[in-house]
Amino acid sequence: MEDLLSKFKGAFLGSALGDAIGKALEDVPKEESISFYGGEVRGFVEAHPSSPSINLEPHHTSDETTISVILAESIVEKGQIDPFDFFERLKRWHKREELHRYPDPTLLTAIDLISQGVGLDDAGLVSFSVEGILRCSVVGLFHYYNPYITAEGSRLVSLITHRSKEIYDASAMYGCAISYLITESFDLSKQEDKELFLETLTTFAKYEQSKRYISKVGELLKSSKSVEEAILELGNSTYVFEAFPLALFIFLRYSKDPLDAFWEAVNACGPAGGDTDAIGYMVGSMVGAYWGIEVFPQELLENLENYEYYIKLTERLYDKTMEFIERRS
Repeated sequence: MEDLLSKFKGAFLGSALGDAIGKALEDVPKEESISFYGGEVRGFVEAHPSSPSINLEPHHTSDETTISVILAESIVEKGQIDPFDFFERLKRWHKREELHRYPDPTLLTAIDLISQGVGLDDAGLVSFSVEGILRCSVVGLFHYYNPYITAEGSRLVSLITHRSKEIYDASAMYGCAISYLITESFDLSKQEDKELFLETLTTFAKYEQSKRYISKVGELLKSSKSVEEAILELGNSTYVFEAFPLALFIFLRYSKDPLDAFWEAVNACGPAGGDTDAIGYMVGSMVGAYWGIEVFPQELLENLENYEYYIKLTERLYDKTMEFIERRS
């Protein structure tokens, strides 16, 4: 059980670390990043002047982590995924603009519309942003014991505010990825298990195009492509089927060297920049889910904003998860 709790903490803290460090390089071209920092980033640094997070402290997370924290707090209080409670919490957060840290504009618009009784489909609000699926890491923890329930729960919490067939599929696959990594269902030191892991994720996708994006990850791994080459072929923008496949590629390429995977993710800028905080978030969550919190340097963890609160929150989430499983048995 201690190992499982370590994985809960690892996934939650790993995602927050990836967000906090990756935000400094968001939208910064690779050459500019290397020139500004004198090489690749290996810890908390001041945000690059071109990053939208320029006014945040190095150890601060962005609102990508905030939304996951809100969902985790809702689950801890309700003992289950309650979409109504989750949305009410989002509304309260939305009203406190002084707390906002560059939130996804689609998220704010969706909250406004729903609060006014306007359906997102009726308003024609469609989103392909990876920010819509990041919260699914929490679902993958809470329902780690059953990927099929994870898939439905992930779709539920994502589609509240982000609507598209891309979000429908990617949310389920990302949540299930966390569930499978928590339970170590695959030995990712083996190439055949990496391929099986990717193939299994595609079973939770409804649309063929979504499956092709994930299949491309497998092709790049077989060809031993570098992260730079993968960025050119997959992309690294905020589009969910660029950021999510790239995160899978980075994690699996360095599955034997988890910290290398983490640093590659937060530095995944590309020639034109990239959504490095979201990519860092996802790879951080996967690294932590598979390897546990001990994989991250303690000094790095302790300097993360709200470190102690995140530890307590994940412990409570773990306890609620065990209680939920016991009630169902």
